[in-house]
Amino acid sequence: MTNEPPKGLRSNLLGSYNVYPIQNLEFFDGCKKPKEWRKLLFGLCFFHAVIQERRKFGPLGWNIPYEFNESDLRISVRQLQMFLNEYPDKIPFDALKYLTGE
Repeated sequence: MTNEPPKGLRSNLLGSYNVYPIQNLEFFDGCKKPKEWRKLLFGLCFFHAVIQERRKFGPLGWNIPYEFNESDLRISVRQLQMFLNEYPDKIPFDALKYLTGE
């Protein structure tokens, strides 16, 4: 049995918010920087939705196939919250970009 990603960018984005740990309200509200957390979380979920949607086009526009599946999203969300909680002065964008996008 396989779990196919939803069709369309909007449904894929909504589906990203329904995966664990994001759907857990304790986890979702547990960040020390709620404003930054919500904005960066949306960006991460949008990135995931675009990558999942782009897969259906195959080699058009992509030289190297890039996988960013649900388990990658879960790990990236946990790392995002961890970095936001551990660095109160500034957001380590370079580390987040490296861990998520490379």
